[in-house]
Amino acid sequence: MSTCPTCGCQILYDITAIDPVNKLMECWINHLEDSGLSYSHIRKLKSNLRHHIGPSMGERDVKAISSKDVFNFYSTLLQKGLASKSIKHILGALKSLLNHLRDVEVIQTLPAFPKIKITAKPKHWISRETQQQIINHLSPKYKLYVQLLMDTGMRPGEARALKRRDIDGTVITVERALDERGLIRPTKTGHIYRYQISEAIGRFIEINFRHCLPEAPLFNLSKSGIQNAWSKACTAAGTRIPLYQASRHSKASQINETCERDRLSQLKAALQHEHVSTTTKYYTLGAKERL
Repeated sequence: MSTCPTCGCQILYDITAIDPVNKLMECWINHLEDSGLSYSHIRKLKSNLRHHIGPSMGERDVKAISSKDVFNFYSTLLQKGLASKSIKHILGALKSLLNHLRDVEVIQTLPAFPKIKITAKPKHWISRETQQQIINHLSPKYKLYVQLLMDTGMRPGEARALKRRDIDGTVITVERALDERGLIRPTKTGHIYRYQISEAIGRFIEINFRHCLPEAPLFNLSKSGIQNAWSKACTAAGTRIPLYQASRHSKASQINETCERDRLSQLKAALQHEHVSTTTKYYTLGAKERL
């Protein structure tokens, strides 16, 4: 047996026998589960093993995998017509396994992997007015939940994990989240956050949740229920956007737009321009132009 250099746990690898990729990757994933890695990440690893890595390379001896084998596997993934981001994740899973096996001295060297460029898709966002239109079409059960997401920019799993004691007037303290299985976990970064909410929302929570015990959940909503309600409200409002982009990403983009508008307004006034278009045309130089 070998010892994991990260946590010191014993890894059940028989390094003298033939080690098929399937067996070692399953063992590695189980080890990651025990170490507390997020459920969503574990689920993606299992999916990559089951649908891609296993069928193509599962029976190969891990010590015999060469750079040529990796590039052949890459060609197979390209022939399937998979998106570049999906291919990057699949190869990344295989590379992470081999890196770990090299750390515990099951293999000596790491084969070469192709470099994959991903063209990032633009993330859409919506205005406060569009957000409110969607909220107006939500059933009352989901309105407060979505309103909090849009007002604060907190992550959906964090909002689902809120308790009554986390709201104190107009301040919300976030110290936990719910994962995809509905289990309580620390926040994504492990830190505690505090968000400011409006007096109206704070007062609404105070009135409607005044009989709740401090440990009572603020919401009892399933992820699938939220998604269904959100999709229906978007359709009724004549728009289509994922909840995360409509809340957290839109919050950030709205702040950025406000800052940019204020910056241009101050610059226009300082230069005594008659129209802001003149300011935009000549004086929006970025960091790359600085000498």
